[in-house]
Amino acid sequence: MKYYKLIFDFENDKDYLLAEPCHNMEDEYIVCEGKAIEKWEPMQFECDIQNGRVITEKLGNSYGWEILSEKALELFGEIIGNDVQLLPIKVVNKHTEQEIEKYFVVNVLPFLDALDLENSVYNYFDVGSDEKLLSVIKYGIKEKKVGGHHIFRLKESPMAVFVSGKFKEIAEKNDMLGFDFVKVKVN
Repeated sequence: MKYYKLIFDFENDKDYLLAEPCHNMEDEYIVCEGKAIEKWEPMQFECDIQNGRVITEKLGNSYGWEILSEKALELFGEIIGNDVQLLPIKVVNKHTEQEIEKYFVVNVLPFLDALDLENSVYNYFDVGSDEKLLSVIKYGIKEKKVGGHHIFRLKESPMAVFVSGKFKEIAEKNDMLGFDFVKVKVN
């Protein structure tokens, strides 16, 4: 199977709405841990309709979270089902407070040990006296470790989200906006 790193479509985002949280979250990395969140207070995000007029199914945001529209989630539902926790948010027009569309933060739960360092391009950076941070430039994935998941994170690189070729196919077939995919090497 083919796999891709899921990213926001920055190349075509000139008119895309971007969302900014109305208040800072204490731990913005909470959705990058591969754990279900038991206490979720729905947050509000604002979009400036005057600076972006195109509503997308994948909403760009300053946290780098996977924020997907209800429509997108209905289309992906069958393949991502139990692999995600949907956390409701309210996305409003900054000028009118009117809700733009129904969106959810997608908390990706599979946290896999599937990074193939032999087929990846990466660096280590010193972040302390005895601590190093892995920075991956090009990903390689061990397919056997993915176990049929269509959406997942890697333990060694928890900020990135990866999806299957089937996920990509659904997004492209339905002309979903805001999605971009970077192919990864599969071994």
